[in-house]
Amino acid sequence: MATPFFRILLALIAIVAPAAISQVARAEPAQAVRVCHAGAALTETYAQIAQDTARWTCGPTNWSILPPRSILRFELPGTGTPPTLLITRLTRFSAMRLTVIGRDGRSVSRDVTQSGMVPGTADWVMSTQLPQAPAPARTVIVQIDNPRHVGMLSDARLGPASAGQGGTLTDELALAALCGMLAMPLLFNFMFYRVLRRPFLLWHAATALFMAATTLVTSGVINRFAALSLTTLCVLSVYTWASGMVTAAFFSADLIEEGMIDVHHRRLLRLTGVWIPLWSTFYLFADGPLRAWATPLYFMSFLPVFGVFAWVMTVARLRGSRAINFQIAAWAPMLITGLIRVATGMGATAAPLELQFEQHLSIALEVIITSLGVADRFLLLKRERDEAKAEAHRHRQEADHDPLTGLLNRRGLEQRFAMLLASGFSAMAIIDLDLFKMVNDTHGHATGDDVLRAVAHVLAADDQTLAVRWGGEEFLLLLAGTDIAARAERRRLAIPVRVATDVPSLNRLVTASMGLVERIPRDGSDLSFSDLYNHCDRLLYEAKLRGRNRTRYGLAGQLALKPAITAKA
Repeated sequence: MATPFFRILLALIAIVAPAAISQVARAEPAQAVRVCHAGAALTETYAQIAQDTARWTCGPTNWSILPPRSILRFELPGTGTPPTLLITRLTRFSAMRLTVIGRDGRSVSRDVTQSGMVPGTADWVMSTQLPQAPAPARTVIVQIDNPRHVGMLSDARLGPASAGQGGTLTDELALAALCGMLAMPLLFNFMFYRVLRRPFLLWHAATALFMAATTLVTSGVINRFAALSLTTLCVLSVYTWASGMVTAAFFSADLIEEGMIDVHHRRLLRLTGVWIPLWSTFYLFADGPLRAWATPLYFMSFLPVFGVFAWVMTVARLRGSRAINFQIAAWAPMLITGLIRVATGMGATAAPLELQFEQHLSIALEVIITSLGVADRFLLLKRERDEAKAEAHRHRQEADHDPLTGLLNRRGLEQRFAMLLASGFSAMAIIDLDLFKMVNDTHGHATGDDVLRAVAHVLAADDQTLAVRWGGEEFLLLLAGTDIAARAERRRLAIPVRVATDVPSLNRLVTASMGLVERIPRDGSDLSFSDLYNHCDRLLYEAKLRGRNRTRYGLAGQLALKPAITAKA
């Protein structure tokens, strides 16, 4: 990778590293609370299994949502400020009962539904108030029916009212700023698309949009602005992430240069558009016996996706793709974070690691670095397009211009005649070099070519004159403006002087004859190119018959020429 690119990456790390350290520093100290958990049938209560020690695990291991009912027991210390909230990972469930047992043995219970949970505004958490016991609390029992994610058990904790948001106001502002930053590439992509209409720009805009939406939802910032249900939040979280992954795959399939990956590589990337939404839907709505397996199967479904991404990146990198370098740098943090989440979600650790903060940072890096890759690819494609346009323009110029003199040729004039006529070029003159064949026969064709180039310099175009090499020693002028006849005549008379100066080896003057036709603007004439040319050609013929080195001039009407006027050198 180029040195400037690594500098940008190091700058991003320098920005996010202090934020990560600060996040760790703000983490709450571990509670002096003993937590035990057990599984039960929906017909069993805490009182029925409380004394069955074989069913309880007192420690951060053996978490499972296979039993339909999960029970948590928090044994509180006798000192310190009593907790007021249950805080846990934001997850759907069917029912919950909270019971607080006081030190006097009396207890109070409260049933909680999903609508009774309050989503956090600075993390993917939810909380609810604990019931108030008549005496200082000794034990808190949390009974959860059909939780859909084991993190609801392993992440559960008790805390004060200030902990319910999952973070501080500073965290919320930082996350909101991050969401805004992720939305910025949308503007750049649409600006680029106006210049270069390539689909990868739209796919990247969609990816940035969905990644920003994912961060907005999973960070909890959205809950500051909208009161959404747990189900809505979970659906938004899963489908925005899935859509971001799918559009990222389509983006990569269109971004990578031709020849750097094969057709089947691009097809595999696009197949994620079916695979990821399918398993996302299963994860959200699987129920009954499949409920407990939804999460591990969902995590497993990403393994082939990661494999496809890694394979395509490797192939493109080995084949020398420039665009894939940005993709590798952008996706490495997300793939690492994703693999850790998948591994822990499938049971590699005692409890799944959500790595929400790390995910937000990896998404930010992905969007920013990929945006740099988009800009780089855009500039390369724009340069290629501009070069292709310039090459096409050069070919058109070569096709429309005489290679010897550089003047417009017959083809070029005929294509432009209607436009020139409409823009005020109302006169036509045909100029023919007198006895030019003698120059070629006496001095050779090389000298003849020098003569033709000298004539072209005399007749060179300006704002009101267009010069054309019509063929051989014949030239054509189109003129606009006023004093047309005098201007054309001055050019004709300048030919012998310029030729004598530029081709001193000639032993004779090279003169020219001219036929000039000027349209009368007020007569409403609408003569065609062939009409004007034929009139000019007839006048030129008359000038030749009258002794050469002269001009025959006429006015073109609707039907015929007015009487011609002779101008002699």
